[in-house]
Amino acid sequence: MIPIVSFIQIAFLLFLILLLSKLLGGYMARLYLGKRMAVDRFMLPVENAIYRILGVNPKIEMDWKEYLKALLLTNLSFGVVSFLVLYFQQLLPLNPNHVGSLPLLLNLTTVSSFLTNTNIQHYTGELQLSYFSQMGAITFLMFVSAATGIVAAVAFIRGIVNQNSKVGNFYKDFVTTITRILIPISAVEAIVFIYLGMPQTFQAAIIAHTIDMGNQYIFRGPVASLESIKFLGTNGGGFFGADSSYPFENPGPVSNYLELISEAVIPFGLIFSFGHIIRNPKQARVLIAVTVSILLIAVGISLYAEYLPNHIISGLPVNQSSGNWAGKDTRFSIAESTFSLILNTYTMTGGPNVNINQMSPLSIGVAIFGMELQGTPGGVGTGLITLLVYMMLAVFISGLMVGRTPEFIGKKISTGVMRYAVIFVLLHPILILIPTAITILSGFSRFIFLPPNEAFTALLYEFTSAAANNGSAMGGVVSPQNSAFFYIAEAAVMIIGRYAPIAIALSICGVLSSTKISSQAKTVMMTDDPVFGVFLFGFIIVMSALLFLPVLVLGPLAGFLGG
Repeated sequence: MIPIVSFIQIAFLLFLILLLSKLLGGYMARLYLGKRMAVDRFMLPVENAIYRILGVNPKIEMDWKEYLKALLLTNLSFGVVSFLVLYFQQLLPLNPNHVGSLPLLLNLTTVSSFLTNTNIQHYTGELQLSYFSQMGAITFLMFVSAATGIVAAVAFIRGIVNQNSKVGNFYKDFVTTITRILIPISAVEAIVFIYLGMPQTFQAAIIAHTIDMGNQYIFRGPVASLESIKFLGTNGGGFFGADSSYPFENPGPVSNYLELISEAVIPFGLIFSFGHIIRNPKQARVLIAVTVSILLIAVGISLYAEYLPNHIISGLPVNQSSGNWAGKDTRFSIAESTFSLILNTYTMTGGPNVNINQMSPLSIGVAIFGMELQGTPGGVGTGLITLLVYMMLAVFISGLMVGRTPEFIGKKISTGVMRYAVIFVLLHPILILIPTAITILSGFSRFIFLPPNEAFTALLYEFTSAAANNGSAMGGVVSPQNSAFFYIAEAAVMIIGRYAPIAIALSICGVLSSTKISSQAKTVMMTDDPVFGVFLFGFIIVMSALLFLPVLVLGPLAGFLGG
């Protein structure tokens, strides 16, 4: 039996998330619409100085190709600088624990991971990274990768709404996203985290002498500053190897609530911003209703699974009436832990406070399905792009079904748009299923030291997380015998899974930006009413199930039913 307090906790968290998202969404809409704001007098001089240093003109409007080129080249430069920081970290300052450089392939995978907002960690941060690397490479990439996703979504929206070929100026969008959204919010959040007990120091690890005359190293560092952007930017990579299950990264229930709220506020906020920018708040409410409904169903299924008795210890004299506590922190309730896993996978954050291996196979399956959906609500920026592509496909198909003109935000959907949209949707299963099959056929999966069904689930989770730019993982997949294969394969999947969808999305807005807005006629399919919301909900679920249900049945569902 699921305690009623569990539903109250989740309802309260969702209420706070949606309330703050609505406020932030209005603010972001004003920012990207170029409205005058009270903070202009303080921020414009700083931003203009940045533009002068970069040598760019923020007033020049770009088309989608110029915008994409600026995005890719900027991200490439960020990746190169971060790679060099990690490679030469033993020669750089702020290295009190005297760590060496990362191995070459691990360095490549790490930079690819954080540059693409994935944040898969095959290293132990407190042991293998200096403080300079944690800030100058990891935290830095968390800011710029989050900003990249957000501005890609903003350009996508502009391409849909505008009637010319321009989608904005990348450099202006990118700088203002960091200076007016990410830095202010994460700075305030970091101060709160410090107050709650999270470390923020440059001092070396403390050596504690144990009762058996041994030494215990208690690592610390600039944790709070990393932790705040980790969740706000839906990054997920932790300062410590244990991530948010470690007390220094998650001191207590208040910090846990703050982390959960922080990771969802921008993804949901961008949906509200979309409604403001297109001047149709009803459209945003429909999309919010669809995403929240899918999220609640996922949480409900996972709560059901986690309150079932754990079959592994069913024969032991253990009282399991309170649910399955395996892999969970007793500082938090089962509801909070379960909500953490689901929200972290449905927002592509990837920093849950649980041991995923010890969750119910059904909960793991629901989490994988969330990463396969990608847009409910998804990561910062990319989640909204995915949701809008789903919407385009749903409009096109529903229009054909009822004999109405397929139209999206006042523009008719052409076959060219549909080609790009289909490629966008099919790319995700290709990036998941083909690498999974190659790993099995090549024999590298035999080095996954888990039971067969759990090994397949963990392998599926690994590539789903990489392709979705999520970053969470089940333990036991990467071993010394297969590490080189996974480092290269995951780097490729993460990079393609990040930049190919952005390129396709901007190609779509390139087509739509040259399409004239038609007058609303009775033959046009309306997309801002509850009927279309129900259809969109069913379309997202059915389409994703058709693409991924077979592998989910072979993996986590088989584990649940056979347990």
